[in-house]
Amino acid sequence: MNDIKVSDVMTNLVVTFKRGDSIQDAARRLLENRISGGPVVESGRLVGVISEADLVAAYSPPAPARRRSPPVDPLMFLVRGSFPRHLHHTTLGDVMTSDVITISPHASLWEAATLIDRHGVRRLPVIDEDGYVVGIVARADLVRSMARGDDEIKSSVRKSVEVLGKENFAALEVSVSKGSVTISGIADRKSTRDLAGRITSQVPGVLEVSNELDWQWDDSGVKPVRNARDPHDVSHDPWAVGSLVKEASR
Repeated sequence: MNDIKVSDVMTNLVVTFKRGDSIQDAARRLLENRISGGPVVESGRLVGVISEADLVAAYSPPAPARRRSPPVDPLMFLVRGSFPRHLHHTTLGDVMTSDVITISPHASLWEAATLIDRHGVRRLPVIDEDGYVVGIVARADLVRSMARGDDEIKSSVRKSVEVLGKENFAALEVSVSKGSVTISGIADRKSTRDLAGRITSQVPGVLEVSNELDWQWDDSGVKPVRNARDPHDVSHDPWAVGSLVKEASR
């Protein structure tokens, strides 16, 4: 699971807001999209986040002592245009949270889970190295990734491993029990076997991998081959096809 990246589970289609958006419009968009918050951006870069709690705090004054009011939905009042007289903040720039906990799309799933638990937030904006919002990862995304059924994991593992080429395996078998995966059979070479194990470990929902694949040819000792026409051109195993197999044989 440590190999699963935030980019594998995050939501790419993100509802964003702007500083100048009115509180009323923001409330309407939250309700229409059935979400409880979202990032505030300027030219695609994150400048803050807005949540239902922020809007409710802007709307609701401190409750007077010994006074009871019937339960209401402040967002519905905002959508209908019923602004209380005490409301001085009218745009998201006035009420948004500027100090935002973010995460990189290259971070692991466990890093995201740790941040969400440590800071008590529901979601993390996913930010690239230039500060642009590229997605959102929520607690629900983490739960879905960790709670995949064994049959679903088995199907995903087989499809992922077979990307290396079905012809490179003899009697490939995949078994899964509570997230623990065992792959067995015969691979054409040791590098294929090792790469199959690495790919399996990156499938969402996989907690542990037991690589019982055997191999027909041990290519771990393959040395670079020099091109007779170009002594500076050093290649790896001339049988290897594709960057994945070449990488595994290094």
